[in-house]
Amino acid sequence: MNRRKEINDEYKARKLCGGVYTITNTVNEKYLLGYTVNLKSIQNRFQFAITTGSTIHHKLQKDWEEFGAQVFTLEVLEELEQKPDQSQAEFMEDLKTLEQLCRSNLDESKQY
Repeated sequence: MNRRKEINDEYKARKLCGGVYTITNTVNEKYLLGYTVNLKSIQNRFQFAITTGSTIHHKLQKDWEEFGAQVFTLEVLEELEQKPDQSQAEFMEDLKTLEQLCRSNLDESKQY
């Protein structure tokens, strides 16, 4: 029972590393821009989607089926670590702002 509490405390105390990412179709150069509180999670989901052939996002479905999963790449544009005194909502707001900054550097006509 004590070990369970330790694991739970470790989970709550872990530092989250979020960020902004793109999933890009290397054939037509269209991209999906997103942000997440857990970059490792999105990287794992992307790898799983590539391995299984299932799309990671509904906006990509048509091209995913037409070109295949192998033409898509995941790129982390910016990383941000959650501060110890920062709430989840504040962290999400910072990530959202960071996404908007990244969006301004990308070609909007190529967005899914």
